[in-house]
Amino acid sequence: MIEKIKIYDLNMDLPDLEKKAVSLGNFDGVHLGHQKLMKNNLEISKKYDLEPSVLLFKENTKLRLKDEKEYMTSLEDKIEILASMGINTFCLIDFDEKFMNLSPREFIAEIINKKLNASYVICGKDYRFGRKASGDVETLRKLEDEYNYKTSVVEFEKEDEVNKISSNHLRDLIREGKIKKVNKLLGRNYKIKGKVVDGAKRGRTLNFPTANLKLSFNYVLPVDGVYFTKVNIDGASYYALSNVGTNPTFDENNRKVETYILDFNQNIYGKDISIEFIEFFRYDIKFDSKEALIEQMNSDKKKAYEYLENILQKKDELV
Repeated sequence: MIEKIKIYDLNMDLPDLEKKAVSLGNFDGVHLGHQKLMKNNLEISKKYDLEPSVLLFKENTKLRLKDEKEYMTSLEDKIEILASMGINTFCLIDFDEKFMNLSPREFIAEIINKKLNASYVICGKDYRFGRKASGDVETLRKLEDEYNYKTSVVEFEKEDEVNKISSNHLRDLIREGKIKKVNKLLGRNYKIKGKVVDGAKRGRTLNFPTANLKLSFNYVLPVDGVYFTKVNIDGASYYALSNVGTNPTFDENNRKVETYILDFNQNIYGKDISIEFIEFFRYDIKFDSKEALIEQMNSDKKKAYEYLENILQKKDELV
């Protein structure tokens, strides 16, 4: 059960004066490496009676610093995931010109000390901050006594013997359609959110009515293809087949997400839903005819039921 959370806008007000353990980073995806850092925060908070907190930017820093325009988690998603882990104070700040031009010392004095009232800061080995990313973990350690805080530096979580888990790599894996590996490194299914909107309604004529998703955020989408998914609607979950792509058989150009929900016939237009990607089935291809497409869709449906039966069988074996 998620306890009551507190959210502060540091550009408008100061958070409460409770002493905090504050996690620092960008945390796109909140992957296993980020989760390791949050667990360290919770351990420190419990040991020293501190408030488990995190500093988050209102928009992704890479929107300003790099060409990346798609992400795994919105600010809302990050708060939801982190709150489920036990982080209950969220301090939000604009990544604006003023913030970007803070020197490392100014960041520590103005943000960590004055605004956050941090007794502990928790970060990864590669954490950088301040103007032109000129501050690092050694800077944090060097100024501890002056600003009355301690630093906990968390070792990287590795995906193998060589490579650390990173948000950049995870976004690349999503774009390659390697969903099972992504889910393993996230520790949960990769999920996107949006609203069901009107589409071409072509699926009805093919006997495969689909829910067309208007994304609520610039989520990174997997490679065009068909996926076994789980759809969450009004607190209930349903298994489904989701197609990411442009409908090449009908010569469309706009990339979209369309979902055929198994054993489902409710009207969900206008509803906010989420889609969890579980397994990649096949690439999106152009078929020679509508009939060939229908034949493939029936084959996809059969495969989905077989996959679902396998999931349910494994659950029964665990009981």
